[in-house]
Amino acid sequence: MAGNYKGAMTLAEGRYNYRVDVDIILNNGRDKKAFVVRTSLESYGLWKAKYGKSGSPFSMFIKGTIKEAAVIDREIWVFGVDATKTNGIVTAVKIGMSYFKVSAEAILNDVYVKNLNAESENDMLRQALVTANKKLYKEVCIAISEAAGILGCKSILNFWIFSNNNNPKIPKDQLHSTLKAGGATSVTTDENTKHIFDVGDNFGGPGQRFKTNLHLARLNG
Repeated sequence: MAGNYKGAMTLAEGRYNYRVDVDIILNNGRDKKAFVVRTSLESYGLWKAKYGKSGSPFSMFIKGTIKEAAVIDREIWVFGVDATKTNGIVTAVKIGMSYFKVSAEAILNDVYVKNLNAESENDMLRQALVTANKKLYKEVCIAISEAAGILGCKSILNFWIFSNNNNPKIPKDQLHSTLKAGGATSVTTDENTKHIFDVGDNFGGPGQRFKTNLHLARLNG
């Protein structure tokens, strides 16, 4: 797929049926992506058992690390990736580069995430969860920028976040200030358009439908 094809990357994916739509952009627009690299914190075996979806698994050896991945409906999923760790993002991008025969910049130009939440969120008081989520988003921003630098990306990167402006786990104002603390040069929100998603719960079961806003943080590579 070498050439000027535009792709995207998603972080912290869970249930396959509720994966992030990477074609959505601001003002209710669409920007069709030619390929997608998706990452999940879970191992392939756990993810497959939990969500009942399978693909064509393979492993790749990169800089002393064997990483699990799978081709699922013509997309690449890379498993065991902590989105706060620079090396995990670098490895996932390299697997995507190898499979799709594209540049790192083509993958990292648009990075999407939907409602990042700290681990053990059900055991936290509300303010503690907001604090934990602020730390999480800041670390993800830093990891994306560091990975882009390691991979030689020079352009501004688009980090897209689906999160309701009134999300009690990290409200809009705190989300935006956190993204800027993580290195974002600007943060904007699609105020007039709400997107509706079906989501799964943390245990692999079906969750609720909810309305969410789309935020765009611009990061330096």
